[in-house]
Amino acid sequence: MIGKFIIARHHESEWNRLGKWTGNRDRHLTDFGFEKSKEMGVLIKDLRVDCAFASMQVRSIETLSCILGVREVQEVPTEHSAALNERDYGEYTGKNKWEMENVLGEEEFKKLRRGWDCPIKNGESLKMVYDRAVPYFLDKILPKVKEGKNVLAVAHGNSLRTIIKYIENISDEGIADVEMPFGAIIIYDLDENGHMTDKVVLHVESHSKAQIVATIGPASGNFNTLRDMIEYQLDVARFNFSWGDFNSRVEQIKMLRQLEKGCHRHIPIIVDLPGPRIQKKDSHTYNPSTDSLLTENDKESIKFAVEQNADYIAVSFVGGPQDIEQCRGIIKGFSGEQKIIAKIERALALESLDQIIAVSDAIMVARGDLGNEVPLEQIPFIQADIIRKCKEAGKPVITATQMLLSMVEHPTPTRAEVTDVANAIFEGSDAVMLSEETANGKYPVQAVSMMEKIAVEVERHMGENIHINHL
Repeated sequence: MIGKFIIARHHESEWNRLGKWTGNRDRHLTDFGFEKSKEMGVLIKDLRVDCAFASMQVRSIETLSCILGVREVQEVPTEHSAALNERDYGEYTGKNKWEMENVLGEEEFKKLRRGWDCPIKNGESLKMVYDRAVPYFLDKILPKVKEGKNVLAVAHGNSLRTIIKYIENISDEGIADVEMPFGAIIIYDLDENGHMTDKVVLHVESHSKAQIVATIGPASGNFNTLRDMIEYQLDVARFNFSWGDFNSRVEQIKMLRQLEKGCHRHIPIIVDLPGPRIQKKDSHTYNPSTDSLLTENDKESIKFAVEQNADYIAVSFVGGPQDIEQCRGIIKGFSGEQKIIAKIERALALESLDQIIAVSDAIMVARGDLGNEVPLEQIPFIQADIIRKCKEAGKPVITATQMLLSMVEHPTPTRAEVTDVANAIFEGSDAVMLSEETANGKYPVQAVSMMEKIAVEVERHMGENIHINHL
């Protein structure tokens, strides 16, 4: 009886985090990498593992140790071989891959990263990795699988891609589209020749369905903090144009677009317009008698949003559907197609809520300014009503303001704040938003992480009774 062949890629290393080609350099796992490697072990905790293989590189060895460490039986015979080492990136080793994309151009960059026989000066092509990794698989690993043993191999993105190429009979051209992602375990059934007869793919699941919106500001508008927030499941980035300047926003958007490539998912950007805002020392209000809700400053911000390919424009102090239509006209005037979020923060907006929902692409329950217009004790019921109407209309709804406010100063939220976030998701909110917590707070990454943990826990209790309209 033939055993199972189980493969896993090492998790995040110190240079993975920085977006650098690591290749044959030894770099340790990050704390996040260790955490997720243990979660990978949980995925196969109940599957017998008779022997294991790993490369000679420390990040692979550390990942294997974490995977096996969660098992009751930890004594698993292990063999290490340089045949399973990562591809040698030669002169590109240590260079930031996303910066090199700008230097090389998209087509040449893709050929370098994913091509089959693309040589690198003083390094290896994928074909060269295949010529060492696959013979090792056939000579050392496959015989043990054929003996009926379940074999675990922990290696690297490219060495595993070459083994997958052999196992799944993938063409030289087709291998460019194959990715061995972080946090995944593949369990193969093989025939006598080591070719796939069946496979199961398991993933470390920690991403909530409800989206986390984080406001980017002085505390979070740097590369490392943005990267860490995305790592801990920031889904949507909001820029509050009541503050900051266009030049800093350009740089922050560039960083977001660069980080998108590393995490292989799109991070929608919201440009939140100031509207007829009037600042009053530590608070603000708005001018309700203005002729046009959208000011000249708003129009400049809309122009910027179009030029920067932002995804959404949030309109502040919406009074009625005509404000949304006016904004849409200005967007089109700049040849843009951005979607519009109507911020419900005026009592007047509640009078035409159905019509506003109908003409908007999404709704934000902006509880801060709304709390200045209606009695505070009514806010929970207004929030529930807005969420219900948005769900009925099939429009995404964001619940915002003071959700984890204590985390501006403290690393953990209050119990009441946790309950507030949970209730918003229970009520059907598609996204929950962080404002000061990530814009100016001391703990922006922890705030995102906590919001995600709450959302995951809520959804675990909701089971199948959850439907999300994503931004």
